[in-house]
Amino acid sequence: MFLIGKFIKNIRIGKMSIVDNYFKQNRVTHTFSSCQWPIGDPQEKEFHFCEANTVPGKPYCKQHCDVAYIDERELKKEKEAQKNRRIAA
Repeated sequence: MFLIGKFIKNIRIGKMSIVDNYFKQNRVTHTFSSCQWPIGDPQEKEFHFCEANTVPGKPYCKQHCDVAYIDERELKKEKEAQKNRRIAA
């Protein structure tokens, strides 16, 4: 990897990584025990992460886990309800 302005370029895959650059610059203040949900535009100076306490075993806080993950039981119930509505129609 090498630095191009504010970006880090990964030669192997050839992609810019603004988030990797954020971690490099903010290594001391951002820990993985805090929520990693990105807030704002990574290209802007105000870009940051939620940093609330995480749910054990997950990279996000409870609020962001609710957005990021789908409960398989709820998904199965919803699919079954849709199937029953189609049969009834």
